[in-house]
Amino acid sequence: MYHHRVRYALLALSLLCWPGVADAQRTPPPLSEMAKEPFKVFDNLYFLGTGEVASYVISTSDGLILLDTLYGGPYTGYLIENMRKMGLDIADVKYVLIMQGHWDHYGGARELQDQHTKALFGAAEEDWKMIEADLGNQAPRRDFVIEEGDSLTLGDTTINFEITPGHTPGTTSMRFAVFDNGTRHEAYFHGGAAVRSRDAGVIRTFIADLERIGMIPDIEVQITNHFDTAATGAPDLFGRAERLARRKPGEPHPWVAPDDFHAWIDETVANTRELLADAQ
Repeated sequence: MYHHRVRYALLALSLLCWPGVADAQRTPPPLSEMAKEPFKVFDNLYFLGTGEVASYVISTSDGLILLDTLYGGPYTGYLIENMRKMGLDIADVKYVLIMQGHWDHYGGARELQDQHTKALFGAAEEDWKMIEADLGNQAPRRDFVIEEGDSLTLGDTTINFEITPGHTPGTTSMRFAVFDNGTRHEAYFHGGAAVRSRDAGVIRTFIADLERIGMIPDIEVQITNHFDTAATGAPDLFGRAERLARRKPGEPHPWVAPDDFHAWIDETVANTRELLADAQ
């Protein structure tokens, strides 16, 4: 797993996950080491993932939206059980969104389709291609393709999509509202928070996207799909979870931290500019 706080000099190791390069990790880490208790992040958002990679459910007035599917295999039952612990039913999932074309995010998709849910599955075109190239006739069914500027509305919830290439060619990011005891906050979920290419054009696009994201008004909450996507000095996903568990009435929600979000944007832009200088 790429650690987002290390220097981008380690990028060469991560290129194993770029399209056209064989995925070196086809056996998931042991569930006994990765299992985490699920928890409610906001009124309408639940963490269901592992110690390394996240999966979430957004609850709406008309069903559930599942974000990413973990590795598959034993992790599929783990994901469903984590939903059950949170009072959520896989049968109520209406949409499954695959945020990037790396195995730890889509590995459980086909089994979920075949055995557990009638939900519609979506990903960006370029990442559908990655998934299909990897899995061949075992790839999950395409139900829809997410494009730049698309939105998805289910019940009282609307998700606005952006295609933010760099981590994968079709990395999908999204803006949506979360609620803390009924108070609305604007959240941003970047689907692939570190560039994985030495192509200067790809790197420039990634930087420009981050700078644009940093200009979006009113973003207060950063949702991440790996535990360590955070600015230096800011708590990671599980650090925030510990604060949330200890939170007293009237204290601020630990995920509502716009300064941390913008610090992460600025730090990632600076690190990626160093990578661009090396690539030119």
